[in-house]
Amino acid sequence: MTAGRELIEGYESPIHRALWERILTWGAPRLWSALWVVVCLYAALVLLTAFSARWALAPLGLWPVGQGIMVWLTMWDVQFDDVLLASVKYRSFYDAG
Repeated sequence: MTAGRELIEGYESPIHRALWERILTWGAPRLWSALWVVVCLYAALVLLTAFSARWALAPLGLWPVGQGIMVWLTMWDVQFDDVLLASVKYRSFYDAG
């Protein structure tokens, strides 16, 4: 909303940005970013308890690589995960060759 413009109550209202823009966390879709962090932290915890602190650094070092791949995919196509899911879900409907 601009500073010099008043909204007429009942006729206009601001639209929340999340209705037309994808909500991202660290540059990737929110669900996948959170899931990736949880998986990496859990793997680090398991390796810490089973082996040593040196092995626990491996999943924590792998996290930026996976996050970077998700950010790159998001820059390439914001809805990449929805497209991938639809292509797997509806594969049987399309006979191409």
